[in-house]
Amino acid sequence: MMARFRAARNRRWTTQIEGAEEVIELLNQMGDAASDVLAAAARAGGDIALEGAKRRCPVDEGDLKASLKMEKGKSKKPNIHQLVEIKPGKKEYYGTFVELGTKHQKAQPFMRPAVNENKARIGEAVSQAVLRALGRIN
Repeated sequence: MMARFRAARNRRWTTQIEGAEEVIELLNQMGDAASDVLAAAARAGGDIALEGAKRRCPVDEGDLKASLKMEKGKSKKPNIHQLVEIKPGKKEYYGTFVELGTKHQKAQPFMRPAVNENKARIGEAVSQAVLRALGRIN
């Protein structure tokens, strides 16, 4: 069970921006300020994923749904890569068991489907946030 949990938990999704070469050059010129731009873009996409996860989360007493939150992830290269994580609170560790199931409990996925059904919206939100910060759109 632990290996499955780690594999599913560490699943990541990335998005591409059209005209990426120009955007990368602009971000490189920004230096350290680029990490703030990318962090804001990651949060914009994360908000959509979090909303979807809360909407799809199975409810018994409501604790798991209420505990879902977005946290800034750790990145070795924050000027070119930012990460946000959507996860349940520490007391609601059983969220993993709900998502993946166990040998005694059928899986009730809500996190992965929330991202999968919103990939286009998430990608658009990330792109728009980066381009807005770079002055490419209003």
